[in-house]
Amino acid sequence: MEQTSSISYPNILVLRYLRKTGQVAPEIAMKATQFVNLGYQKLLTFESPTGGFNWWGNGEAGNVVLTGLGIQQFEEMSHVHTVDRGIINRSRAWLAKQQGQDGAWLKNDHLHGYNMQLGSSKLRTTSYVLWSLLSGGDRGPHVEKGVKYLKDHLADAKGDLYAQAMAAVALAHWSPKDPVTVKLIQELAAQRVEDPKTRAAHWPTKGDTETYSRGPSAAIETTALVAMAMIKADSHHALVTSALGYLVQNKGAYGNWESTQATILALKALLLAASGVSQSTKMEVGIMLDGKEIGREKFSPKDGDILRLIDAGIVGPGDHTVELRAQGKANVMYQIVGRYYLPWQRQGQAEPEPLTIKLRYDRKQLRVDDTLTAHVDVAYHLPRTTFMVIVDLGIPPGFAVQSGDLDALVKAQKITRYSLTGRQITLYVGEMRRDRPLKLSYKLKAKFPIRAKTPESVVYEYYTPKVRGVQKPETLVVSEK
Repeated sequence: MEQTSSISYPNILVLRYLRKTGQVAPEIAMKATQFVNLGYQKLLTFESPTGGFNWWGNGEAGNVVLTGLGIQQFEEMSHVHTVDRGIINRSRAWLAKQQGQDGAWLKNDHLHGYNMQLGSSKLRTTSYVLWSLLSGGDRGPHVEKGVKYLKDHLADAKGDLYAQAMAAVALAHWSPKDPVTVKLIQELAAQRVEDPKTRAAHWPTKGDTETYSRGPSAAIETTALVAMAMIKADSHHALVTSALGYLVQNKGAYGNWESTQATILALKALLLAASGVSQSTKMEVGIMLDGKEIGREKFSPKDGDILRLIDAGIVGPGDHTVELRAQGKANVMYQIVGRYYLPWQRQGQAEPEPLTIKLRYDRKQLRVDDTLTAHVDVAYHLPRTTFMVIVDLGIPPGFAVQSGDLDALVKAQKITRYSLTGRQITLYVGEMRRDRPLKLSYKLKAKFPIRAKTPESVVYEYYTPKVRGVQKPETLVVSEK
């Protein structure tokens, strides 16, 4: 369900944002709607026969946090696509049955096998479940009981900004003006970190988030949660603007924020903030790169809150000057991105990568119908254990993967599962430790005569994608029989 949601959920939020801000063109709407429909059909297959949603769409029991994710996703989807309310109501009823006598939610036996954070904290899990239930207007006795637990145990979140932020979102959905909600949001406001130059505010959190993100990804998740809580509570307006500024600054050139969960939460925050534009917003801006105009944007009361992205294209080496020439004045969000290319040789690297991958072939010249063996070595170099490692192995053009080798790896429990596309093999590895490197091999059959470079192969942490290693492409030559 994670992988399906990583594609479906951002599409839902982007389509909602475009429609809400009046930016969606008919062809974009048609394509996005098609993606959302495919995601909807796929998500339905993850409902467990015993209730809730599970990881793999099989007969396993449901998972509390995943079921909350499913409810939130279907609620968001209902704004842009027809959704069967029955599946939401069944999920709510199932969650109510999983609640503990103390009002909390925690199901250790249904945790992701490779994510020791998911469901590890009663406060975090209860906050997320309450947020999910309240997002659709559920205010049953189980919700009231959960809110009481949350209020009584907020002290458990001391020193954990992420847990505090998640609790603040849940409580802001329950009662934004409740004294406990107001106090918690004030405490979060006092813990902000501001950039001395841009004044952008963010909330860096220690440790891992519920989805095992850490570092920059965790800061984005936590900042988005704080912004949502403040928007929902209609408070700290200037600080919300600063938090949104931080999110915009950390948006990737390809439209994402670090990890999937960071992207989802950042989009939710921007969507929630997409209202209340000042009637005085009127400005036109020319964007100059080295004295040449590369874009022009107009802001009005109708669309002044829309994030603008200006693509500078491929930027060559050397120093460059970016200039904004504005006529008028307004508080707006924008981002300017450029692209550049680096050779595969990485010089001057101070520290080794946390994850490394080496892929080698037993030969690089062969004939049509010959079999090629690929040997893969994956290693993790940090002292801590890492979870949910993904390995993307590029498939050389004109080759067919012999899937029997991959099936054997699953049977031997070297990998959890795998998927195949025309261009790559994706291996779901799970847990990795420094003293347990992964070594495997598989075979490919040459189908056509060709001389080509293989796609790159990559290993990365699913929840913290910047922790990764890359294997450069190799040239393979296949001749006629």
